[in-house]
This record gives sequence, C-alpha cells and structure tokens, in this order.
Amino acid sequence: MSDPPLTIQLTATLRYLTIDTPNTTTKEGDPVVQQQQPVASNEWGTITYHTQWKTMELKWEPTTRSMSDEGFKRTLQLLADEGLELRPVYMIIDATEFFHTVADGTFDWRNEHIIPLYNQAGIKKFAFLVTAQAPRTVEKGAEPAPDGPADFPTAWFESRDRLYAWLTA
Repeated sequence: MSDPPLTIQLTATLRYLTIDTPNTTTKEGDPVVQQQQPVASNEWGTITYHTQWKTMELKWEPTTRSMSDEGFKRTLQLLADEGLELRPVYMIIDATEFFHTVADGTFDWRNEHIIPLYNQAGIKKFAFLVTAQAPRTVEKGAEPAPDGPADFPTAWFESRDRLYAWLTA
C-alpha cells in the first residue's frame, strides 16, 4: 500500500510543526506526527527530509556569499545523491539566503549531471523559495514548467504558503 498523497491541509499544518517532536498538534488541535530530519549538510547548505510528505529541502546558507561554482556544484551533487537514496516525491530549494552568482556554463553542467539524477530519483515537482526581488515567480505570473531536461515541473515562489499549496495541488 502506498502512502497517501499530500493534501491541501499540509499548508496549514506545516506552520505549526516542531522538528523531531513525535506528537505535535496543529493549531486546530489535530494530532500530527512530524518526522523532519537533517540528512546532509556542508558549509553552504543543509538538506532536510520531511518523511511524512516525502519532501527533501535544501536550505542555502548566507555563507554562499563566499562560495565558488565548485561549491555550488558539490552542494547540488549532495542534494541529488540524497534524492537517489531517499526518493522524495518533491524537492524544495530555499534560496532566500543564496548570494552566489553562478558562472556561465554552470547551468549546462547542472542540466547534464544533476537533473537526470532528479529524474532518476522520481521527483514529481520541484519548487524554489526566493525573495520578492527574484524575477519569474508564480506571484509575478510565471507558470510551473519543466526546467531543461527535467521530467517534472519547476516553479519559483516568494511565499512558502503558495509553494506548499502548489505542492499539495
């Protein structure tokens, strides 16, 4: 028997959960079992897996100000490797504190080496959380679409609530 799909209730529920607290309740009083665990990290980011929702999240850190493109690549490889191991349905990258400027050609490398691993892991949706200064967000009218060779849609959001609503739709 497979796990139930994400529901729209996730949007409200996630705001009230505490990391690694087994019998948490929502604001409405409904019991929720939260299983959120850090699975990998380096000096530029932390990867967390939300077991109940089969969602993996990379949170970029402010240290990305001094990150090289090699550090960027290593971090994406770490995310892809964890994805292959844990097989999340959804991936989130929280880029609200991402300050690195990616060099020309790096996204070509990502399309060749990383996106196929996300496809192999079985990702169904990929979401970026960004600041309001980012262009092409859903809030600015952009539509989710596959990025490069991805088999799944990718969307950029300024709001975690909108991001969760999209994942659960």
